[in-house]
Amino acid sequence: MARRRAVNPPSLTHLVLIPSYDTGPRLAMTAAEALRRWNPVWVVIDGSRDGSAEEIRALARHAPGLRVIERPRNGGKGAAVATGAAAALAGGFTHVLTLDADGQHPADLIPAFMAASQARPEALILGRPIFGPEAPAERIQGRKLSVALARLEILGPGIADPLFGFRVYPADALLRALRSTRWGRRYDFDHETAVRMVWNGTPTHNLPAPCRYLSREEGGISHFRYGRDNAFLVWLHVRLLAELLLWRWLRRRRWGGAAAALLLAIAGPAGAVRAAPIPDFAHDSGWTALLARLAPVGERAAAFEERRIFPFRRVPLVLTGIARLAPGRGLSLEYLTPRRRIVIADDRGLLVRGESEADRPAPADPRMQAAIGGLSAIFRLDPAELARRFSIEGERSAAGWRLSLVPRDAAGPFASLAVAGDAAQVREIDLIVSPVQRIEIRLGPPQAATAFTSAELARYFR
Repeated sequence: MARRRAVNPPSLTHLVLIPSYDTGPRLAMTAAEALRRWNPVWVVIDGSRDGSAEEIRALARHAPGLRVIERPRNGGKGAAVATGAAAALAGGFTHVLTLDADGQHPADLIPAFMAASQARPEALILGRPIFGPEAPAERIQGRKLSVALARLEILGPGIADPLFGFRVYPADALLRALRSTRWGRRYDFDHETAVRMVWNGTPTHNLPAPCRYLSREEGGISHFRYGRDNAFLVWLHVRLLAELLLWRWLRRRRWGGAAAALLLAIAGPAGAVRAAPIPDFAHDSGWTALLARLAPVGERAAAFEERRIFPFRRVPLVLTGIARLAPGRGLSLEYLTPRRRIVIADDRGLLVRGESEADRPAPADPRMQAAIGGLSAIFRLDPAELARRFSIEGERSAAGWRLSLVPRDAAGPFASLAVAGDAAQVREIDLIVSPVQRIEIRLGPPQAATAFTSAELARYFR
C-alpha cells in the first residue's frame, strides 16, 4: 500500500514568496517544489501574459497551502515582492523567503533558511551562491564587481552576494527600505534593498546555496537585456554611492555648517517640507496664544479619514474612523472602515482590539511606537515634547498655520510630518515616508467636549 505523503504544517510567521513574470511551465514546477518543503507558498503574478497564471491557479485549487496574487500590469520583481510582502504583513506574517520562479534557486534549502531566520528574526538571511560549471563566465565575473560595489556602499563585508535573490526578509524592514526610494522595483531590486536594509540597521547572515543556470530546453527563461539592464545597474550604483557620500556620511558627521545646509537644501530627506523659520514656542506670543487655544482640555474626540498612498497600489487605501484622546490614558484610533478595529497607544505600547477577537499587542516595532508617540504629541500639541522629538519649522497667518516636523531620530519610520490647522483645531496631518509614499489624515470638527463614560474609557483605552 502506498504511503501517503505528510503535509507540511503551515507556518504562522514565515512564507515562501515567488514573484513571476512570463515564466511559462517552470512556474508550476517551482511552486510544487516549494510546497513539498514549506507551507504556505504565495505566488505573485506580475502581469504575465503567457498562460502561466492559469496553470498556477489550477494548481492552487488542489493545494491548500498555495495562494496566487495577481497584479494587472508588470511592474518588475521589486514591485511584485512589495505587493506580496505587504499582503503577508496584513495577514499576520512577519517574514518572506523570496524564490525565483525559474528554478535556479535551491528549493531543498528552504527549511534551513527559514530555521536560520527563526533563530535570528531581526536579520536579513542572504544566500551566497555556489555556481555549477554551466554558469556563464560573464555572469560570474560581473557579480564580482557587484560584490565589490556592495562592500563599498555598506562600508563592510555584510552582503556576500547582492544579486542572489534567495533570501529571507523581515517583511517590515523590507518594505521600509522600499519606501525610502522610488527605485528598486526591477533588476535593481535585489542589490538596492539589501544595501538599504543594512543602512537602516538590519543585520545580515549569509548562508551558502547552490545555484543552477537552466538552459532553454530545461525551461530556463531570462528577461535580462544586457545593454538596457546593465545601464540600469550603473545608474543604481551612481545613486547609492551619491547618497552614501552626500547624505548619509556627511550628514552623520555634520561637517561644515554652510556645506551641510547646502547639501540638505539640494538633497534633503525625501519628502521633507520646507517652511518658514523655526517657531519660538516659548517667547513668540502669537504661537503661545495659538497653542493655548488648541491644547485639548480634558478628553477629545473627532472623526478622521486616513488615506494611505503606496507606490505599489494604483489607488490610495482609504480608512475612516474616530480618534480619541484622554489625558493620562493615551491615544485611541477606532477604525470603522474597511474593517473595524481599535489601535490604542499609551505608555505601555500599542494594543490592537478587534470586534470579535481578544486584545493583542501590536508587533514589536520601535519605529511604529515612535510614530504613534509622535502622533500623540501632535494631537496634544505639547511644545516641549514636539521640540524633543522633531526639528520644527512653521508659518502662521490669519487663515491658519502649518508646521513641518523632521524627526530627530533619522532611523524613524517617516522622513517628515506636516501638520496644519486653524485657530480651532488640527485639521490635517501628513506623514511623509518618501516622495511616493505617505499617509494623509484629515480630521473633522471635534465632537462635544464632554467626558468619556466609564464604558467608553474601558472600550477605547486600557
